[in-house]
Amino acid sequence: MTEVDGRRQHVGLQLPDAVATGPPRWSAHAFGTAIDVNPVENPYVEGGAVQPAAGQPFLDRSQARPGMAEPDGVLNRAFRAAGWQWGGRWTATPDYQHFSATGG
Repeated sequence: MTEVDGRRQHVGLQLPDAVATGPPRWSAHAFGTAIDVNPVENPYVEGGAVQPAAGQPFLDRSQARPGMAEPDGVLNRAFRAAGWQWGGRWTATPDYQHFSATGG
């Protein structure tokens, strides 16, 4: 287990925890209905901040590189086939690493 920008990581996946904003409650990760895949290659972007910071070079999504989730890539297709949605489709705060059964 390692720490990446204050988030516990294990084999590139976020371990269950509470949500970061809003009232205290468990995240969808804690219930097994969300997963973060390859956080560096698929960073989370909010208000211009990139998390993890090492993901900055991967903000340019125009050229696919190993580990990157793509809209029609094999990873995204596999999750869609299972009925899960991709956080990379969010326009205000893209979360390229996030896949969830709840869409959130």
